[in-house]
Formats: sequence, C-alpha cells, structure tokens
Amino acid sequence: MYSYLRERLKHAVRFRHKRGFGVHSPFMFNLILNIIRDKGKKFIYPERAERQPGIRYRERKFYRLLYRMANYLEAQHVLCFSAKPENVFLYLSEVGEGTKIVKNEPGQLAEADFIYIGRDARRVLQGIPLCLDEERQSRICLVISDIYKNSFNAYLWQQAARKATVTIDMMWYGILLYDKKLQKGRYNLII
Repeated sequence: MYSYLRERLKHAVRFRHKRGFGVHSPFMFNLILNIIRDKGKKFIYPERAERQPGIRYRERKFYRLLYRMANYLEAQHVLCFSAKPENVFLYLSEVGEGTKIVKNEPGQLAEADFIYIGRDARRVLQGIPLCLDEERQSRICLVISDIYKNSFNAYLWQQAARKATVTIDMMWYGILLYDKKLQKGRYNLII
C-alpha cells in the first residue's frame, strides 16, 4: 500500500505533459491533445457498448480511450488478455472494417498491432513470456492496466517499457508504442 501511495504522489508531481506542453513530437502532441484527452468530443462510441449496464464511470472512460486509440492507430489485429474481456470487446468490436479482435490467445502476439492486458491477465498469461517483435515495420501499441497496483502487470510494464519507443504512464494504466519512426519519449499523464 505504501509503495502505491508513494508512486501516486510522485506521479501527481510529474504529470507536466497533461496538456501537451513540452512535447516536441508532432505525433505525440496530437495523440495527447486529440486522442487521449478528447476535449473536442469528436468520437462516436459504439451504441451497444454505451448502453451496457454495470460499467462504472472510470471503466467506461478507459474503454472509450481504448476505442479512440485503436481507431486512431488504425489497428487491424487487436488482442485482449483479460479474464473478462466482454466489455473491452464491445468497445473494440466497432473500431474499423476488417479489424480482427482476438481474446486470450498468446499465440497471436506476433500478428497483433494493438494489445490490451487487463488487470486480471495473470490467469491468462501466467508462465507465458510477453515476446513482442520490436523489429517489425508496423507500429505496435501495448496497453497495460493497473501498472502500480497489480504486481504481475507492474512486472510486465517494467519489462516491456525497456524496449518501447514511447511510454505513456497514466498512473492507472500505461501505454507503450513500438515504432522506429517515432521520437523516443517518456510521458506522465493524468486525464
């Protein structure tokens, strides 16, 4: 508990990139202002997912972010690791035509360009190394939930962040981008 509070306080002090200030990469500036923050409200979310009962406010906000990210990055092969991927699946099912969404299939890691690892992914990924092909030409986006609360996800975050081109630490979850065309960067945000 102490370590979580320490990280939370440290994160609150350092989140200077919240509004895009100090971000020199045009791609990241656009991503932070128009996709992660979405103050323009220009996205229309899947109606079936929006009417789903039992989704709390913070969860809905996060699922909307996943939808915006997958839509913006034009994800063609989405991979979800979670014990209950139904809600994520509802939002990501309408990302785009031809988008393939796979749930809990570690063998599909090589083809995936958008990967979501939920807070309860330990049951699914236990004992399976998270091997991403960072050398491939297409962009890979990896989103990990609860990077400070869940020890398994914290370990995955630390391992994956070492090789990532861009890391976005949002305290509750982290976003990693693997793309040789992007400028390296580490960003702390709270939305």
